Amino acid sequence: MKLKVTVASLALLMANNVLAQNLPYYSVEEIRVSAEGALYGPFPVAMSEDSSFFATYSMKASLSNNIDIGLPFTFNRDCQYDYIICELEFEGSETAGQRSYENAYKAWRNAQSNAQNGAYSSYMMGNIGDEAIQPFDDGSSSTDIKVTDVYQGDNGNFVIGYSSAPYVGGEREFVRRAFIQSLDGGGSVQLLPQSFSGDNGGFSSAYKIKNVGEKVFVIGHSSVSYPRGTNEYFLDCYFSEEDDDRYDINDLVRCPGFDTQAWVWDVTSIINNGDSVTELSGTALATSWINNSTGEKNLTFSASAFDINTTGITVGTSTFERNNNSEGGRQRAITMTPSADGVYGNPVELTAATSDIDDQDDWIYNTWALTISDTGIITGNREYEAAKGRNKATEFFVYDNVTKQVKFPLLDQKVATTKQRAENGGSYYISKSGANSRVYDANEAGLIVGEVDDFDQVDPVYQGSPRSQTAFIFDNEVNQAWLMNDLICSQDANGEVTSPLIRIQTARVITDSTETNGSYVVLANGYKYSTADDYKYKTNGVQTAIKLTRNSAVLSPNDSPNCWQSSLLKTVEEPYERQGGASFWLWLFALPLLFVRRIKR
Repeated sequence: MKLKVTVASLALLMANNVLAQNLPYYSVEEIRVSAEGALYGPFPVAMSEDSSFFATYSMKASLSNNIDIGLPFTFNRDCQYDYIICELEFEGSETAGQRSYENAYKAWRNAQSNAQNGAYSSYMMGNIGDEAIQPFDDGSSSTDIKVTDVYQGDNGNFVIGYSSAPYVGGEREFVRRAFIQSLDGGGSVQLLPQSFSGDNGGFSSAYKIKNVGEKVFVIGHSSVSYPRGTNEYFLDCYFSEEDDDRYDINDLVRCPGFDTQAWVWDVTSIINNGDSVTELSGTALATSWINNSTGEKNLTFSASAFDINTTGITVGTSTFERNNNSEGGRQRAITMTPSADGVYGNPVELTAATSDIDDQDDWIYNTWALTISDTGIITGNREYEAAKGRNKATEFFVYDNVTKQVKFPLLDQKVATTKQRAENGGSYYISKSGANSRVYDANEAGLIVGEVDDFDQVDPVYQGSPRSQTAFIFDNEVNQAWLMNDLICSQDANGEVTSPLIRIQTARVITDSTETNGSYVVLANGYKYSTADDYKYKTNGVQTAIKLTRNSAVLSPNDSPNCWQSSLLKTVEEPYERQGGASFWLWLFALPLLFVRRIKR
């Protein structure tokens, strides 16, 4: 059969091609959230499969947006920055009028400790769209809530997360309890921790909800004991009556005040049958931590599950004892694999995450595995204890659980901008010892999202000031990465490129690709600016959550209009030099505070 191509059809094809070249690779939409009392955020954490609804959380206090009192790797590493920054992270600013004034981690902990002396108002708020989620709140708005994942099913939509109990007379029934809640009018179900004697209500967190065969599982962690068999660490973490102790950041090393273990709750009946239970018990995904001391244990042992695939293989992190003292815990990425009858046993350390380092105990502080695909591709992160390139870097890894091969795609490499690629022969990377790269999510197609050092961040970090971060996407199939800020510009018919006044800081969630057109959605957080000067100098930025939708008409990220041809980016200067902590006040406008801690040795 002969194919007849008319002049009209050729013209239409060419017009569509020109249109695609003018479109950005990602269309940008701001996600608006109402969270009364919040000063920071919103930060996106999850979305439905069809991207019709989103989960976010916001904060009243100036905390790292990664902080989780139940996950030691989010707060247990030494402060690597200068004295002023280290103090500010915990103390907050002493200058009235600044947003962090008396509003950092210390303020949150003191407010909890002093709840009996006055009303406690929520420091963490969870949202689905613009609706607040308050699973255990009694109307007093005195609970701290974080939404972690959502589920879209034939019988309704659900949300999971964790929340504290409300304060009643300065007391709480529990400091944290995992939950699942219907978004279609149903109540919340408490996902119970394992009970033990005198457990202060126990402690549980839910991080992911997934279909596994015909089952629907929620995974996370549960308290299983007190550290050292006593509630001393629990009191130090939450309820110390000594004011001086509340001002000591070293108490955080005892958090979450419980030994926790990776856990699973079977919510199939709740999802499929609408069972109206109010409480649900779960089971352990691991029977031990990766390193159990045979003598007296002086540290908090913690483990958690973060993702599970359709075969039941689960990934997460677990504690090992580097030193026998309260500060001697380290975390390592783990896998947990069920036996033929579905029973889980000891976790297996993912040693591949540090296989390229001979002396890992001295070089690596923590590793953790975040995602696993149905084909067995695992992604995670590691963070350094020793400095290289004057930075205690965070680096992401990709591990194939089938072939047992691991790679570190951005090991000592920065992601090049479109402009830098053009100047360096098309290379997607620039060598930089100690470059940061951190992943948050991955999809089944091998697309991985997270954050890396921004293009102009090249100075030393150790005993200096932090590098601002920018969102990136990495294609594991072709081993190429792009900065997302380079993929959001448009070009008009006259060839003029326009860039929005937005800096995308961190990409946190990515959906699977739509089979029909290869489209997918990314959720990210960043800053929007009112003027080009504010954008250039990173001042007066307003935090925002962003929905990025991949335009299927644009075949590749390389086909997106070159943002560096826009008038906005042409005014942005080349890398600038920072002198230790001296540039901190400029940096403060650009980033939410990174939570770090300083341990007295």
